[in-house]
Amino acid sequence: MTFWKRFATTIIGLPSVALLIFIGGIPLLVICAFFALWGLREFYLAFSKKDRLIHVIGYLATVGYFGAIYVFGGGYWLLIALTSFIIVVQTCLVVFFRKLPIIECITTIYGFLYIPFMLSFVVLVREHELGPYYIFLIFIACFGCDTFAYLVGSLIGKNKLKNSPSPSKSVEGLIGGVVGATVAGLIYGFIIALFFNYPETTAHIVVFATIICFFGAIFSIVGDLAASAIKRHCDVKDFGNVFPGHGGVLDRLDSIITVAPVVYLVMNIMMLLVDII
Repeated sequence: MTFWKRFATTIIGLPSVALLIFIGGIPLLVICAFFALWGLREFYLAFSKKDRLIHVIGYLATVGYFGAIYVFGGGYWLLIALTSFIIVVQTCLVVFFRKLPIIECITTIYGFLYIPFMLSFVVLVREHELGPYYIFLIFIACFGCDTFAYLVGSLIGKNKLKNSPSPSKSVEGLIGGVVGATVAGLIYGFIIALFFNYPETTAHIVVFATIICFFGAIFSIVGDLAASAIKRHCDVKDFGNVFPGHGGVLDRLDSIITVAPVVYLVMNIMMLLVDII
């Protein structure tokens, strides 16, 4: 039954995600903000076990942060929004000293940095001038790594990870996931170069896509294991049950949250190097 739930969720979810990515703009920003808020609440409940008043600041900061992206697009305005949020939480810590546990302040800040801030890079990648081509690499790296890691691990996985929050994963599976996602990125680069009006040279998109998926796959694993570590610390099996067979928003987006800023960073570094060379 669980398999069919996961299958149905995937069949419905993937086309919806692809459509939102293709459209971009306000629809993508709104859905990212929505998932950021939902995921943030899952995170807060996992740590605090109940709603806390201080968490409202995290929710308001999320709305304001995505609003700043819509109005200003990015740049130093995002740093201003982020800094303002941290200052507000610190002010609450001072004003409500002895009434507000410091761990709740730390949880409020870390939850915002971990989920809304990092997830916002999906929007920032898409809004880049070459974003329509590179945005899909986030999902190719994540889903490619996850798929190939599962296949390779099931077939030849013998050496289990030690001292890991997810000991069922194998070394062979992780290597297979990285290699598989990298090859998928290479193929994607060739497809874009051959069939779409990519404004740069063919070599750029092929090399860029391959390198981005390589690093993206590595940090997809990091994101997955980090989420597992958080769940073990909080003693929860899943963050939620909004997606049948998959768990909560964080259970489904844990890798994407980590990979999105990596793709944005690697993409801009490589473009800068090309301009310098």
